[in-house]
Amino acid sequence: MPTYQMVYGDGEQVVRETYEDVQVEREDGWTVLFRGGSAILRVQDVHVQSLERVGPQPG
Repeated sequence: MPTYQMVYGDGEQVVRETYEDVQVEREDGWTVLFRGGSAILRVQDVHVQSLERVGPQPG
């Protein structure tokens, strides 16, 4: 499963986290990270500053 690094928030409230073994879905202005069948994080796209896949790369 992929690993992503995400920076989100606004103003002085900015969070930088690495999420391992997640799937990312984007829908209706939201970015949602899933692990297994459960959503572990849901952030409005307007608050996502960056989302980068850091490993493993698809082969």
